[in-house]
Amino acid sequence: MGKLHIVGGGAIGSLIAASAQKNGVPYECYPRDRKTMPTYAHWLDGQTITLKPATPSPCLLTQSDVLIFPLKVYQLNAALLQWLPHLTQKPTVILLHNGMGGHEVAKDLLGGDYPLLLATTSHGALKVSTSSGGFHVKYTGVGATQIGAPNLDKPISQTLSALSKEAPQLANAIATLDKTLPPVQYQRNILKALWTKLSINAVINPLTAIYNIQNKFIVNSEFEQSRNAICNEFTQVANAYGLDFDAQTVHENVLSVANATGENYSSMHQDVAHGRQTEIDAINGYIVDMAMKKGIPVPENTLLVKRVKALSV
Repeated sequence: MGKLHIVGGGAIGSLIAASAQKNGVPYECYPRDRKTMPTYAHWLDGQTITLKPATPSPCLLTQSDVLIFPLKVYQLNAALLQWLPHLTQKPTVILLHNGMGGHEVAKDLLGGDYPLLLATTSHGALKVSTSSGGFHVKYTGVGATQIGAPNLDKPISQTLSALSKEAPQLANAIATLDKTLPPVQYQRNILKALWTKLSINAVINPLTAIYNIQNKFIVNSEFEQSRNAICNEFTQVANAYGLDFDAQTVHENVLSVANATGENYSSMHQDVAHGRQTEIDAINGYIVDMAMKKGIPVPENTLLVKRVKALSV
């Protein structure tokens, strides 16, 4: 098993690092700013896990290494460019982010045949500042990670055991991540899984950010018209690209997730609250961009993009 290399010092990246520490998986962390890298993690059972010190700069990786980018889509291009000279041995790269567009960025920089995995996670984590000026990460909810390989010429691997014969390097990387922060579930059609996650984020993220509310309030009747409009537009666009979604099922799934994560504040809400750049372009903005290419009007998503960007000025 190769070493896990984690780019960035955000909540999810720090959670992965803490879980690697907890489960004995060799790892290194490469935050953009080492001063804001969490030094320890609070686990759900009350356990405190100390993270190893951050590594100052990228290094040459071997083919057996795994390089994971738990970053925001708008951070990905610069991060990949920084790592590009160190990827000559073609270690597996894993993209783990909200929204869409990361696959296209990676394909442009790494090429269409690079050993690449796309992932999405429902684990919850919160990066918290301490009274002494440091940071720690709080594990806020057990979830699962879905992962798959978008660059295989013939994505016929129905199971992880089948993938291990067709692409053993990718299967080993998935096993490394599963040992680090389980459970990790292999998805033959990872793009469908990412579009499914997009459908949830497209409703919960902008509405919680605009109205300054927790996830649970999204289910209220006052948001019903907006929820339905977003889900209907999403379904039209997704299906225009060969996916198979049903607007009512999408809407029911959104309500289920909003209820299940009711006490949480969405990542976009937190970005707006802390004056950070949001991921609106990779979520509702992605739906708008893909709709334009097909000539599909999406007025609700277009309005949400404008309203969130107005909050971020």
